[in-house]
Amino acid sequence: MQRKHIDIDPHTSAKSDKDADLDLLGISVNHIANDFMDEVRTKFPDSAEEWSFFRRAEDTKIYQIEDLNKLDENGIIREKGKDTTCPIDGRQGAAYVHTLQGDEHVGPSSIMLSYTWEYTIGDIIDVLTNYCTNNNLNPKEVYVWICCLCVNQHRVIEKRRNGGVVPFKELESVFFKRVTSIGHVLAMMAPWTKPEYLFRVWCIFELFTASQTDGCKVTIEMPSKEREDFLDGVSDENHIDNLFGVLSATNVENAEASYESDRTDILHIVKTKTGYAKFNITINTLIRKWVIRLIEDAAHLKLEGVADGEYDEDCVDFHSRVGVIFLELGEYNLAIDMYNVALEMVEKEFGCDHDKMYYPLASIAGVLTGQGKYEEALNNHAKALTIVENKWGSDDERLALILYNMGDVYRMQDEYDKAIDVLNRALAIQKEKHGQDHMKTADTLLIIANVLNGQGKYEEVMEKYQLVLPIYEKEYGSDHVYVAALLNKIAGTLKNQGKYKDAMEKYNRCLAIYEKVYGIYHAETIRTRNNIEILKNKI
Repeated sequence: MQRKHIDIDPHTSAKSDKDADLDLLGISVNHIANDFMDEVRTKFPDSAEEWSFFRRAEDTKIYQIEDLNKLDENGIIREKGKDTTCPIDGRQGAAYVHTLQGDEHVGPSSIMLSYTWEYTIGDIIDVLTNYCTNNNLNPKEVYVWICCLCVNQHRVIEKRRNGGVVPFKELESVFFKRVTSIGHVLAMMAPWTKPEYLFRVWCIFELFTASQTDGCKVTIEMPSKEREDFLDGVSDENHIDNLFGVLSATNVENAEASYESDRTDILHIVKTKTGYAKFNITINTLIRKWVIRLIEDAAHLKLEGVADGEYDEDCVDFHSRVGVIFLELGEYNLAIDMYNVALEMVEKEFGCDHDKMYYPLASIAGVLTGQGKYEEALNNHAKALTIVENKWGSDDERLALILYNMGDVYRMQDEYDKAIDVLNRALAIQKEKHGQDHMKTADTLLIIANVLNGQGKYEEVMEKYQLVLPIYEKEYGSDHVYVAALLNKIAGTLKNQGKYKDAMEKYNRCLAIYEKVYGIYHAETIRTRNNIEILKNKI
C-alpha cells in the first residue's frame, strides 16, 4: 500500500503558475463513473471465484487497480499515462489526469476527495455521483482531485525504485496548497461502524487541516449501502452503542500510515501545534455533526412520505428511535421534535389514554428532564404511569422504569422523601424481575445513592457507587458517556467528603470522555470543566 494520496513527484515544489494549474486539474465525476469504470471492468470483469463467491468489478479496491508494490508492472493508471509526456516536467510518463482532454473529462478541481486506497472504486463512484445528485450538479462539470488519478504515479514508482520517499515537509506544503486552492474536501467514510478513514493518519490529518483552513468547506459522505445500513439499524438496540463507538473512535496516536516516518512527523505536528486531545475532539465533532445531519435528513424524508397528520406505524417507530439517538447525543430540541411526531400521530389515531401513548409520553418526559423542565417532565410521567397501571398492573417493568425516572426528577428538585418512596417501589419490582446484580437493579441503586448524596449520607453513597461502577464499565465500556456521568457523581461525593485529589481524578476522567464524544461545547462538557476549575481552588 502506498502513502495516502499526498504522493507527489520531486518536481512539484518548484512550479510556474501554469504548472500549478496543471497540478490542480481534476477528473470529471462523469469520466470516473463511466470511462474509468469501463477500464476497470475490462481488466477486472465480474467473475465467480472459488466457493462460488461472485465478485463485481465495482468491488475492486484502488490498491488493486494500481498496485504500487509492483514496481515493474503497470496497473490501469500507470498504463494509461506511460507513453504520454508529463506536461509538468516534460518527461515520459504522465499522471492519468494529464492524459485526458475535453471539458467533459478534465478541468479545474472543485473537490478534493479524501479517502483510502482500501476503498472500492464502486463506493467512490457512488459517493461522487450521489454528491452531484444531491447538490443538483452536472457530473460532467464537477471535477475531482483524487490522488490515484491526479498524482503522477510514474514519479512515485521512480522514487520507490531508487529507495526513497518524498520528504514529509514537501508533502505537507503541497497538500496545504491543494486544500487552500481547491477549497472543498469531500471525506469518504466506510464502513460506518468502523470507518477505515479514521484509522489512517494522513486521512484524519487532511480532515483536520481542511476544517481549520479559512474558506475551506468540509463535506463528509458515505456510500449508499452504508447509509442504508445505518438508517435500517436505527431500530436495533445496539445501534446507539455502535454510533458512540464511531464517535469515540478517533485517536491520532493509534492511527496508521504506510510510512512510519510520515506518522512520526504528523504526530509531532499535532502534539506541538494542537495537542492530541484537541485534534481528536475536532475530528469527532465533525463526525458528530455529520451523523446528526444524516439522521435529520432521513427523518424528514420519512415524514414527507406520509400524508399530513395520518398515522404511519413505521414512521412512528423511526421517529421514536431517532429521538433516542438525539437524546443520547444531548440534542434535546431535536429529540423533542422527533418524539412529538410520534406522539401526535398516535394521539390522533388512538386517543390520549391508549396504551400506545405510554412510550412517547415517557420519552418526552426524559428529554424535559434533561432540559431542566422538571414539572413538565413529572406531568408527562404521571400520564404514562396511569396508562401503564391501567393496562399492565402495578408490578409491570414499564411501571418500574417510570417510577425510576420520577425518582430522579424528585431528587433533582431536592424532594428526597418523594424520591425514596417511588424508587423503593421501582427497586422492589427490579429485584423481583432481574435479581440483585442486574443492570436495571444497579441503575435503581444508583438513583437511590444519588438521593442519599443529597441527604449528606456520603459513606452510604460511596458504598453504592463502588458497587455500580464496575457493572457500568463492564456493560458499556470505560469510555462511554454513561460511565462519565457516574464518574461525575462519584467526584461530587468525594469533593463533599473533602477528598479533593480523588475527586479531581474522577472529574478528569469524566471530562476526557465528554470532550471525545460530545465535543468541547456541549453542556455536559462545559459543566464538568467548570467543576474542575472550582475544585482547583480547594486543592
